[in-house]
Amino acid sequence: VACGGLDNLCSIYKVEADTASSGRAHKELQAHDGYLSCCRFLGEKNIITSSGDSTCCYWDIERGEVLTSFTDHNGDVMSVAINPSDSNLFVSGSCDATCKLWDIRAQNCAMTFAGHESDINAVSFFPNGMCFGTGSDDSSCRMFDLRCYQEINQFCSD
Repeated sequence: VACGGLDNLCSIYKVEADTASSGRAHKELQAHDGYLSCCRFLGEKNIITSSGDSTCCYWDIERGEVLTSFTDHNGDVMSVAINPSDSNLFVSGSCDATCKLWDIRAQNCAMTFAGHESDINAVSFFPNGMCFGTGSDDSSCRMFDLRCYQEINQFCSD
């Protein structure tokens, strides 16, 4: 189990059914200069974190090292989601009102998706990995499709 917060750390706890937990973190990952807003595991050895310092980090958990920093956002990064059909891809949502698709292998932003008028607080992939949804402070949810590189629907109340 992993979590983060205002201490700028990603704390990782071992959870095993046959042993009592000491309540202490197994690992604490430290590299962000702002609060930790989201973290998502990529298997047992790696994790992606996002932060109020406008970055996402791809970590080697056991070594406690950042393998890659993703730095193209211009505002706090609030959420990340791993592509369920290709774990080399993840999407991030930011207070700069954009979502970015990142490729861990290329170590850079593959696509930028605009359309929201305010902070993007949530991102999540659809099960097929071809589309993702976003939720924003502009009171809308939007759907973006990787195949056509754009927004395909918007959900909002008048």
